Amino acid sequence: MKSTRCSHRRVAVRAITSGLVILGLSAFAQQSHAGLFTLVDDNSSAAFNTSSSANTNSWLVDGVDHLNQQAFWYRVGNVAEASLHALPIALEGTTDTDFDGNHENLFVRYGGAGFIAEVRYALDGGSPGSGAADMGEQITITSTSGVPLDFHFFQYVDFDISATPLDDSARFPDPHAVLQYDGSLVVTETADAPQPHRREIDFYNGILAKLTDGVASNLSDTPPIGAVFGPGDVTWAFQWDFTLLPNSVYQISKDKIISVIPEPAASFLLSFGAGLLLSIRRKR
Repeated sequence: MKSTRCSHRRVAVRAITSGLVILGLSAFAQQSHAGLFTLVDDNSSAAFNTSSSANTNSWLVDGVDHLNQQAFWYRVGNVAEASLHALPIALEGTTDTDFDGNHENLFVRYGGAGFIAEVRYALDGGSPGSGAADMGEQITITSTSGVPLDFHFFQYVDFDISATPLDDSARFPDPHAVLQYDGSLVVTETADAPQPHRREIDFYNGILAKLTDGVASNLSDTPPIGAVFGPGDVTWAFQWDFTLLPNSVYQISKDKIISVIPEPAASFLLSFGAGLLLSIRRKR
């Protein structure tokens, strides 16, 4: 049964270069057991199990847990999707890049057959009581194969905003963004580059079953762009399809924001998309 658990500066994940991460891992790495990590920044914390398909299984903002699960799946060719987090982990650790005593960045390197996948997370909390926080994510997939790979990458997300999963609604305001909301609390994700090739919103656990049913699947591109899905226990996913050529790199950059948007701004946001929320977040 599914659990019901549910600014100031931005530490942009794109600014975390590989050199900085490796340096940070050697100098400031957080101790972890069995792939368990917790990032902390200002009013926010996020928990990870890097070797489990639960992966990011908690995101607290001002003490309220809004996230049930975020994880990644992949497929090469027409075989069934597999959890990225089941792959061997070559390197992982956290860093405190702003030297405030809390670790707000996580780096994980997974080794696959013919590729390496590196995932970087950067947590940027808001001021206490603001209800706002930001999570930047960057996925880098590097070929180690001498032949092209028909690659398909999936991100699955199950937010339970305010720890109440049954009253959320969601929509795709445009092809590279998603909005999920519960009253004045809004979660948005924007895939900066490249734009996902497919997307889907469904009630729990329709998408998760599709990713774990043992056959090759694609997201359905439903609902249509702009259409509201819900209310209910909504989940959503993005899919990227590409050919990973020998000696090439494919990089996905994304940003998640949790914000409190009072009426009537919330209604305006839900009508016109993610741009207003990004603007409000940057001005906080």
